[in-house]
This record gives sequence, structure tokens and C-alpha cells, in this order.
Amino acid sequence: MRKTALFALALLASVPALSTPPGSAQNFLERANRLKAKGPLAFFDSDYGRLKAEATAVGKAIGDERIAAEKAGKPILYCSPSPRAKLGSFEFIDGLEAIPAAQRSTMSLKAAMLRVLQRKYPCRN
Repeated sequence: MRKTALFALALLASVPALSTPPGSAQNFLERANRLKAKGPLAFFDSDYGRLKAEATAVGKAIGDERIAAEKAGKPILYCSPSPRAKLGSFEFIDGLEAIPAAQRSTMSLKAAMLRVLQRKYPCRN
């Protein structure tokens, strides 16, 4: 009985909390902070690859949209030297943490990443 309880507790601890909807900036930040707390062992957590893939896909989509806007002569939403802006993982996490929690919980990861990019690479008009 005790082994079953310990196993159940270990299983619950290994599953990320879903206090916010998946795909939201808050959910991403909660999962990233959970991994950050693991230190170097985070690289062995299965959620590490998922988080990295999510951030990469969102970043690629934002970059693709900027390239399309430039080609169409439309305004761009951030002004980095290149369409594919550089944003380090800790820089991104810090940028997410700078967004108020109330906004983060209802904001998509894409909208949050765009906001972080706009702070880093503002357009001067």
C-alpha cells in the first residue's frame, strides 16, 4: 500500500500542473520554471523537448509573418536587424515574467513572444 501511494505521488509530481490552459503564456512559463528548478536534470525531462519545440514553432511563425509583411509592404510588428530575431531562452523567460500574470494567463504564447520581441526590438517611427 505504501509503495502504491509513493508511486502515485511521484507520478503526480512528474506531470506538469494544468492550472492555466495549454498554449497560454502562463502555462508555458509554469512549465519552464518547473524545468528551471531541476537545473541540469531538466535536459532529461520529456517536457524540455516539447517546450523547446513550442517556442521554436511560435518564433518561426512570427518570423514568417514578418517576412510576409515586408514583402507585401505592410508594417512590421518588431524591428530587429533581421526578420528572424534572436531571443535567448532565459531572455524569453524573463520577458514572459515581465508581463503581468493576469495578462499572461489569457495571452497566447505567440502574442507573448511578440510582446517580448517588441520590447527588445522596438520600431522607431
